[in-house]
Amino acid sequence: MILPRRVLGGARFQPPSETLRVAAVGIGGMGQHYLAGCKEARVTALCDLDHALAGKVFQTYPEAARYHDFRRMFDKEASRFDALIVGTPDHTHAVILMAALQLGKHLYCAKPVTHTIAEARKVRAAVLRADKLVTKTSVQSSATEGARSTTELLRAGAIGPVRELHIWCDHPAYPCAVERPKDSPAPPAGMDWDLWLGPAPHRPYHPAYHPWKWRPWWDFGAGTVGDMACHSFHVYFRELELGAPAAVHGWGSTRREGFSTPVLTPECQSHANMVTWDYPARGVHPPLRVHWYDGGMKPHRPVELDPRVKMPASGLLFVGEKGRLMAAYSGGRFLGQRGFRGGLLLPEEKFRDFPEPPRSLPRVEDHYGEWVRACKTGTQTVCPIGLGCEMTEVALLGALALRTGQLLEWDAAAMRVTNDPEANALVNPPARAGWSL
Repeated sequence: MILPRRVLGGARFQPPSETLRVAAVGIGGMGQHYLAGCKEARVTALCDLDHALAGKVFQTYPEAARYHDFRRMFDKEASRFDALIVGTPDHTHAVILMAALQLGKHLYCAKPVTHTIAEARKVRAAVLRADKLVTKTSVQSSATEGARSTTELLRAGAIGPVRELHIWCDHPAYPCAVERPKDSPAPPAGMDWDLWLGPAPHRPYHPAYHPWKWRPWWDFGAGTVGDMACHSFHVYFRELELGAPAAVHGWGSTRREGFSTPVLTPECQSHANMVTWDYPARGVHPPLRVHWYDGGMKPHRPVELDPRVKMPASGLLFVGEKGRLMAAYSGGRFLGQRGFRGGLLLPEEKFRDFPEPPRSLPRVEDHYGEWVRACKTGTQTVCPIGLGCEMTEVALLGALALRTGQLLEWDAAAMRVTNDPEANALVNPPARAGWSL
């Protein structure tokens, strides 16, 4: 009579009263992987606009109710789930998150958390008000051994105050520099294309957008910088006090036909892109320039780097007043056995006797399990949506700079681009009728 039920039921048994009930919206893409990671949860309801694409996922959870429209799922199933996973394209995150918050649901959301800066501000304010709800952003490397080791090495102060940071990423993993298709084939059978568009301006369906290829289109995604920057930001966002930059500049590569005719693709990001965020002095930190490179581009190779050592395909280079720190993109040991747990200090001969920093930060090796357990205990996760919104805002400023190709001056307090009306109009663009927050 006094044994806990988990003993009677076996090591992995969870009484129904202790099992988190999860629903998900957008399961045909990354959402299916989010679901698969929540092994300790019970999936009670699933929603996707393309049931053919999501068919295998539905079969994996045969007892879950199936829906096309998240609003109908919320109306019918609100009492049957405790937490929601959002794996839809970026442009629909905010409307789903805000509706779920009104229902009092714990949240797990793909990054970037929102599609616009104004949405990021509204969602962040809402999750901070709902402080008893547990949230998490899909930065899978947050608080892993590799990421934490890089943070601890940076915190150790070996390279002194950081004045430059270079981030490079080998994505995009989707077609870019594409013109809007002129044909309009029928959407997949049973798919409500107008509902997929949600807040975005209307355009005909085309497989150039769905499935899988929506991210480089500015109406639906935020390009590679929006997709991938948060995977790096979390390693040092708080340590370097990366709040609001004062200015941001971006430029993408040019596609040409023939010898001289450029092909303009203003609705879609370029194949290779560069962004620079400029930060003023912040507390104990000096002014900082943060550089982003994607599409296979990298910063110039450090002269101190051993010629036999290759720069990683995706990585970080911190430039401090006393040296440099190079690390893998999401944190981690640099090139196997070389350097410290969190990266490579340069020049190597200078730091040969530098002690390995102690493990001072908590680790999370089960990304999805941490969220499930936190929802049941009421503890907060290592990468909550509030932090995700802060990182998302910086990434979205980079996307704005790429869309305009201009140096943008940013007034964070007023949430306003002060020197470019075109870019400022994209900070809080109007949603289609019926989709405003």
